[in-house]
Amino acid sequence: MEEIRLKAERRKLKGKGPARRLRQEGRIPAVLYGRDTEPLPISLSAREWRTVRAHMTSNAILTIEIADNGSTFERPAMVKEIQAEITKDAVLHIDFLQVSMEREVQVEVPIHIVGDAVGVAKGGVVEQHMRTIMIESLPGQIPANIEVDISALDIGDSIHVHQISVPGIKFLEPPDVAVVGVTPPEAEEAAAPVAEVVEKVEKKEE
Repeated sequence: MEEIRLKAERRKLKGKGPARRLRQEGRIPAVLYGRDTEPLPISLSAREWRTVRAHMTSNAILTIEIADNGSTFERPAMVKEIQAEITKDAVLHIDFLQVSMEREVQVEVPIHIVGDAVGVAKGGVVEQHMRTIMIESLPGQIPANIEVDISALDIGDSIHVHQISVPGIKFLEPPDVAVVGVTPPEAEEAAAPVAEVVEKVEKKEE
């Protein structure tokens, strides 16, 4: 797993006024919180954040270097929430979750379908029922996505949660939930018979 580093500074002033001034200076107010630790107000460069975010994968682990009164300390963290102003595409605030590399975390991971189902060649249609899945694992083992191979699926077949296995990953969804399946082709609607109207012309007797 590639290490992603992000520089930050400890914030001494809180509130809307100081946060507004930070944004005017090109910085983003943020907070780092976690289990068994007090929330830590920090700020980071908006320019550096844009560069880092462009290379981040889903649920990436960052090493945040925090400067505080001339000293620096590091904390591993994940992005928990980003508050943004959509109209200006500007980040207003970021919540970081401090993690322990020896303690499992629960996160939502995208599901990526791979392979060509044999049932498709017979007219079947692939239906993906789940786009993401909740997992539990150590931070360093969180995958960018969960790959599900559908190559062996025929018409009427499905893959359920209990059929997916990834080393070091525990799936938190119900085991009998279908992730993806191949459904039969839609039956062609029989054309309604068109009744022929036979007009009987009676020959009028003269």
